[in-house]
Amino acid sequence: MHTSAIRDRRTPAVRSAAGFTLVELLVVIAIIGILVGLLLPAVQSARETARRSACQNNMKQLGIAAHSYLSAQKTFPANHFGPAMKVNSNGWERLSGMYAILPYMEETKLFNDMQQYQTGATAWNWGNLLNLARTRIPALACPSELPPVTYTNGWTNYGWSLGSYPHGTPWRSAANGFTFTEARCNPASSPGTRTCPEASWPGWTPGDFRDGLTNVLMGSEMLVGSNTNEALFPRNVIFGASDAFSTVVNKDFATQAEIDAMGAATSAVNGTSGSGAGWRGNNGGYFGWYGVSSSSINTTVPPNWKFPSGGNGTPGMSYDGGWGVFPPRSRHFGMVNAVMADGATTTVADTIDLLTFQRMGHRRDGAKWTRDDQ
Repeated sequence: MHTSAIRDRRTPAVRSAAGFTLVELLVVIAIIGILVGLLLPAVQSARETARRSACQNNMKQLGIAAHSYLSAQKTFPANHFGPAMKVNSNGWERLSGMYAILPYMEETKLFNDMQQYQTGATAWNWGNLLNLARTRIPALACPSELPPVTYTNGWTNYGWSLGSYPHGTPWRSAANGFTFTEARCNPASSPGTRTCPEASWPGWTPGDFRDGLTNVLMGSEMLVGSNTNEALFPRNVIFGASDAFSTVVNKDFATQAEIDAMGAATSAVNGTSGSGAGWRGNNGGYFGWYGVSSSSINTTVPPNWKFPSGGNGTPGMSYDGGWGVFPPRSRHFGMVNAVMADGATTTVADTIDLLTFQRMGHRRDGAKWTRDDQ
């Protein structure tokens, strides 16, 4: 027997185990990281598209509820509902048009609970009403919003359009939009008692929309405040600005120069809330209160304006009246969702022409608005 044959039988062949080298492993990890980096924006974009679609659907439901109210009451809801006759109350203790449409949003129980403190046999209790006015209603919250951790109650991301007039709570004579905020038969003092049987003026009828329902904004989005009084733009609103708002020549159609002056005046405000000027962070926290930034917006300036919302009013929850601008704001990139007075939903770009947007909010200026105008 040959020596080589014996060596072959006694010395088994040695094979190396299959595996990755360190370099190969690092290359695989790098490739996976690149793929995840490419995929993540697409996933996030798809999620935001779904959230934006859900948000637009909420606005559609708002439009349906407003038209259901119209069918039942023969008018659209005003944004100001006062207590029953002879009830002793303060002038600011009023409810919004959101309260009025609750029965048409599958919130009849909440409506009844609020109504018992408004017109029923139960004694007037604004504290109870205020608590109910910030109940969380999922249909009023946009999924794209980032609610502050300090909010323990509900919030709203949608508000009725008051039109292009630069005021927080315009009365019927000045409000040129979908709705208005004016009490009926105001008492001589506050607190005081109303002597007329009807607590509130009825809202507009379709005939009051001389531009046609398809050409007038019903409502749009707004951001929720931080629930703390801090300088947080664009989430919070600001009050105590100069009278740059009141000096607008044509208050239905402020010019670019005039709104730039408004923005500069508002941005110059410093201080804290209370008796002095400063920031307020409870906007969007009370769907059932009539004030702007709680249940309404205006179209004086474009959506997602580069300056803070606010003006020279007072800080009641979070804006109790006075000159000011409160444009639609959203978490969607470059646009806001909106619903027109005919109930159709649309989107409005941040870059929309200023005059076009003001006319979109105005119900009787004679202009026709279309998507092509953006």
